[in-house]
Parts: sequence; structure tokens; C-alpha cells
Amino acid sequence: MKRRVDLIDQFADLVVGADDPRRLAERTLEVVMSLTNGRSGAVFTRDDDRVTLFASRGIDQHVLDALQTVWDRHRETFEKGETFYVPDRDNDNRIPKRSSRLGPSSFAVVPVFNGEELVALLYVDSLDPHFCSAHDLDRMGKFSRIVAKAVTETGPMRQQAQSRAEAWETYLERTPVEDMEREKLLLLLNRNEWNIARVARMMGVTRRTIYLRLERYKIPRERVRKTKPRPATA
Repeated sequence: MKRRVDLIDQFADLVVGADDPRRLAERTLEVVMSLTNGRSGAVFTRDDDRVTLFASRGIDQHVLDALQTVWDRHRETFEKGETFYVPDRDNDNRIPKRSSRLGPSSFAVVPVFNGEELVALLYVDSLDPHFCSAHDLDRMGKFSRIVAKAVTETGPMRQQAQSRAEAWETYLERTPVEDMEREKLLLLLNRNEWNIARVARMMGVTRRTIYLRLERYKIPRERVRKTKPRPATA
């Protein structure tokens, strides 16, 4: 099956230059969360030695506390341009363990630069451990120029930038919701080796619902050969 042209590059070309910085950041979060199957996301701006919430989607106090801890302890990591990824919060010695089962199990924080200056942090998390692959982290990094634009833009927008913002709105208006849902379903199925039961649990639906959606979206079911476990040695 032929894959759609890289959506990240397409979105980047359409979104950069939007006329409402906060809305631009929020829309960017929505795209990033959709591509990574994230639970919540946020953009934090840097103000000297502090970080301040600029835009968010679905975050709670647990996220705010976790981000502040990561910033206080690992600021130099971000200043070096390195992404901070916690694949399993309960088994990562770089940050304190959760006092309860509440809050994200895994999260990624991507530094955002304007030239050589660290201006913001892009945060996305999940209730499931190991929600990001190396490819996902790389794709998140592609959004940094959009986030930088959102948090640093102060002057009037050029006509070309305005037309790009309008193109982004037009894309959202004309793209059927089913197309977006189909793309997300394919993403989850491929990431989970077409384990229907697991994908159903992740989406909070029944296995029958997944089968019905496969039929509705005309997605041919793939039979993924599972790797056989190696026999135990004596």
C-alpha cells in the first residue's frame, strides 16, 4: 500500500506563518499527538531560568510537576539540543518515581531553538510505557521550527504567511474525519503488529468495532508473522 506523502513536512509548509501564535502552537500539538498517539501535550516557553506554559492539550498537574522537575534537573541537556525521553517513568533513575499510578507512564520533551537560543520545550506523553520509537522522536523534532515560530512571532504577518495559514484551515475543513481516523487506525495496527485485541484496548473499543472499521475503511487485514520465542537452553 502506497503511503501518503510525509504529513509532517506537508503540515510544516502549511502551518508556518499562522496569524495567531497560540492557536498555531495548539494546532501543532494536535498534529504531534495524533502522529505519536500521545495522551496530552504542551508547549512551555523559557523565561530566563523558568519555564511557563504557553499552550496545551489535555495536561494536568502531574504533567506540570513532571516538566518542572525535568527542567530543574536536566536544563543542560536541553541547552545542548538533546531530546529528553523517558520510556518508562517507574524504571527511570533520572527522575523521581511516581507516588501513585496517576500521571503519564512515558513522555518526551523536545528542545525548541530560535537560532542558537533555547526558547521553548515541546512536551508529549502517554499512559503507556515506550510510546515513542526513535523515528517518532525524530519526527517530533521536525516540528521545532513551527513551535519556535509560535512562541517568538511578534510582528505583523506577510501576505505569503497569511495564505499558508488559510491553506492549513482549508486542509482541515476539506479533509474528512474518516480519513484522519483511518490513518490513526493504520498507525496503531502497524505499530502493534496487527494485534487486534491490543489495538482495541488502546482505543477503548471492542474487537468487533476494529473489524467493522477495517471493513468500512477498506483496509485489507495483514497477517503479521510473530517472532517465535527461542527455546530455553539447558
